[in-house]
Amino acid sequence: MNAFKGLLWKDFKTSKVWFYGWIAIIFLIYIIGVVIGNFVNEPIIVQVFIIMIGVFHFAFLPGIVVSMLRLEGKTQLWLHSPYSGFMLLLPKLIIAFIYSTVSLLIVDLLGVITMAIFPEDSLFSYWPIKEGILFNLGVTVVGLYFSGWTIFLWTFYHSLSKYPSIKSIRWIFVAGFIILYQSVVAFLMSIEWVERLLFDTFTIEVSSGVFFSVGSNEAKAGFDPEMIPLPLLPFVFEGMVMLIVFIISCWLLDRKVEV
Repeated sequence: MNAFKGLLWKDFKTSKVWFYGWIAIIFLIYIIGVVIGNFVNEPIIVQVFIIMIGVFHFAFLPGIVVSMLRLEGKTQLWLHSPYSGFMLLLPKLIIAFIYSTVSLLIVDLLGVITMAIFPEDSLFSYWPIKEGILFNLGVTVVGLYFSGWTIFLWTFYHSLSKYPSIKSIRWIFVAGFIILYQSVVAFLMSIEWVERLLFDTFTIEVSSGVFFSVGSNEAKAGFDPEMIPLPLLPFVFEGMVMLIVFIISCWLLDRKVEV
C-alpha cells in the first residue's frame, strides 16, 4: 500500500504543473468571456464560455494520461521498476480522474458565481443542478473511456519495439488493430439478435437531447421534454472492453517494453 501511495505521489508531482497550467487556462478563458460579455453588454456570453470550457473536458482526462505516459517513456522508469504494470498504470488513471473532477468542479463553481451575479441573464430559468451532474458524469465516463484506449494503444505500440523488423512501421499495426476492432464491432451490430439484445433490453427513459437557442434578446438552454429509451447494455459492453484492454495493457507493460 505504501508503494502504491508513493507511485500516486510521484505521478502527482510529475503532472501537477500540467494541471496548474490547465486551471490557469480555464480562468483565462473565463475572463475573456467576462470581458467580451461586458463589451457587447451580453452577460449571457459568459455562460456560453463556461459551457465551452466544460466541453473541452472530453479531451482533458486522456490528455493528462498521455502527458504522464510520455514523461514515463522519456525517463524509462518502468524498465527498472520492481512494480507490476497494474501498479504503474492505475495511479496515472486515478490522478487524471482527480484532476478532471477538480477541474469540472471549478467550472461548476464559475457557473454558479456567474448565475448568482447575473440572475436575469441566464441560459436557464432555474438552477441546472441535474443537468450539471449528468454533464460532469458524462464527461468523466467518456474521458475514462478514451483514457483506457489511449493506455492500451500506447503500450501496444511500444511493445512492438521488441521486434526490430517491424519497429519502424509499428503505427501500421496500431492502425490495423483499430480498423479490425471497428470492423468486428460493426459486424456484431449487423447481427439482428445481437442488436436487439443490446438495444431493446435494459433501457431507461432519458431526455431526447438538449436544446440551445439564441435569439435577438434572449438565449435558452436545457433538456428536451421528449423522453426516449436509453439502452444500458452497450455501456456495460464498453465497460467490459475497457477492463479487458486495461488488463492487456498491464500485461504488455509487465513485459518491460522499451519506450
